[in-house]
Amino acid sequence: MSTSQFPAGYLWAARVTVLAICIVVPVVYPQRYVVHILGLAIIFAIAALALQLLLGFAGLLSIGQAAFLGIGAYTSAILTTTYRVPFELGFIAAGLVAGFASLTLVPITRLRGVYLAVATLGFTIIVHLVLLNEEWLTGGSFGMLNITWPSLGPWSLKGETPTYYFCLAVLIASFVTLHRLIPSRFGRALQAIMLDEDAARASGIDLTYYKSQAFVVAAVITGFAGSLFAHHSQYLNPNDFTFWKSIEILLMVAVGGIGSLAGAVSGAFVVTLLPEFLRSADEYRMIIFGTMLIIFMGLGQRGLAGLFSVAAMRLVALLERAGAVPARRSKRQ
Repeated sequence: MSTSQFPAGYLWAARVTVLAICIVVPVVYPQRYVVHILGLAIIFAIAALALQLLLGFAGLLSIGQAAFLGIGAYTSAILTTTYRVPFELGFIAAGLVAGFASLTLVPITRLRGVYLAVATLGFTIIVHLVLLNEEWLTGGSFGMLNITWPSLGPWSLKGETPTYYFCLAVLIASFVTLHRLIPSRFGRALQAIMLDEDAARASGIDLTYYKSQAFVVAAVITGFAGSLFAHHSQYLNPNDFTFWKSIEILLMVAVGGIGSLAGAVSGAFVVTLLPEFLRSADEYRMIIFGTMLIIFMGLGQRGLAGLFSVAAMRLVALLERAGAVPARRSKRQ
């Protein structure tokens, strides 16, 4: 049961409700630690959305998202901290530099499946080594300290809460952009490539061009997420951008549901927040976390998005039978 079968009005109501919760949470729980962790979840949700474009809508398994996250983070941090460039320019540059770096992956877009994954993994390792060894630029293993808070013109977003809301605005913009991109000609071409590359090629679709464009779009969005990560954390270390971070982002998409933008967001929140909720379990925390991930993966490719969709449809059906909501028409909306 897909979201296309779900009434559009209920879908928008659910989205507005989730957005309202995200807006209210920092007001209800103003503790700095809570807002900080929620901000991280939002930032990783942006990176997960970018990977969802590649994996869920183009069938491209990439383990290189940590590289683009690191490129965006260090680009923004270096420009704003070392060269005193305004945050707005550093933020834009983070996405552009990450997108430009993704062009180096054009030759490997001819690869498929695990071969493509291994190639992108190699790219992540190379970027991590550059961040680690080029001390004159990145600070090396010591990292970068005293990164400034975000700002918009004369307004400084100093503090966890203002930065949280800015990250939320970027997440909304990224979600809306991809939501409109998927049904476009570009999005349909990507989905055709995912279904059958040979058939797509026979239909006149330039595989290399569309795959490369998908990598560029995903890299730009991930670069923006990297910029937010740098200014949100105010400290960068090369170990934040190893291939394990790529695996973590991949896990977010898999848990949330492959092929669902909302699933990528929910998966990012689960993977980021769940270990924090389990801190009271002490040494058993990661064991419980791993067990729950196995359970989530048992939901199949549709992940949490599929589970929520089925649960919501059943709830709507119950409400319709009870007369609490109007019954739907027989044809799809």
